Amino acid sequence: MHRILVWTGKGGTGKTTTVANAGPELARSGYRVLMVGFDPQGDLEATFGVDDADPDVIRVEQLLAGSIDPRTAAVSIDVDEVGEGGSLQLLASSSDLNAATSVVARRNFEDLDRILETFDDVDVALIDTQGAFTPISHTAARAADSVLFTMEPGYYEYRALAGRLADLEALKRDEHWDITPLGVLFVRTDGRSRAMREYRRHFGDAGSFGGEPLYVFDAHTRQQSSVRDHPRLAQPTVLAEPASNVAADYRAFAAELVTRIAASAGAPT
Repeated sequence: MHRILVWTGKGGTGKTTTVANAGPELARSGYRVLMVGFDPQGDLEATFGVDDADPDVIRVEQLLAGSIDPRTAAVSIDVDEVGEGGSLQLLASSSDLNAATSVVARRNFEDLDRILETFDDVDVALIDTQGAFTPISHTAARAADSVLFTMEPGYYEYRALAGRLADLEALKRDEHWDITPLGVLFVRTDGRSRAMREYRRHFGDAGSFGGEPLYVFDAHTRQQSSVRDHPRLAQPTVLAEPASNVAADYRAFAAELVTRIAASAGAPT
């Protein structure tokens, strides 16, 4: 399994939307995908109609004690036209995850890593977590093999991303923990925008992580107001409107993501 943390450093940068839309597209390409909700806000769960208070869903925070087989907690998500062997599952959390902050810190932020180790039948895990660097997002980062950054082209977003890069550098230096930045995905923006072109050049020219430039995905997602509304239908855009321009954007991104994993961190099998 290759585990990808989708992160940036602040809210509203397209992290949850990217996980929710890339997951089904990877499944359509024949990959066994696990989406991991590790954010007490619960937006990923809501996107797929998993209610915060549903008593029939086993939550990530219930798995922390180690007495429940994590594989029994994964919720199967229906995707039309799934590629051969492909599947999509969701490992959900709820607002109760907030109460686990001190617990995960005491256990050296290794709980999610331990939980994901049991999913030996998954090709790719997409981890959604808090934007800020907290004990919760630290635990999510420790479980990841690589990090995908999502952002709109803007100075505040760039500052937030720079902060997360600094956190990863510190983890690498102080805890000897290795992680591969997969690159930056620009979201909700016109490919012809001047700002996006400028930030693409900046990431390509500047030493952004360990003295190396950050990869910038050729794919990007265009602005579409319905993307924010589709979760009320308990579906992300790629399931609600698969013929839309934004669904096509995420389809192109998912294909490039697989190529990027193969190039930088080992292809999922």
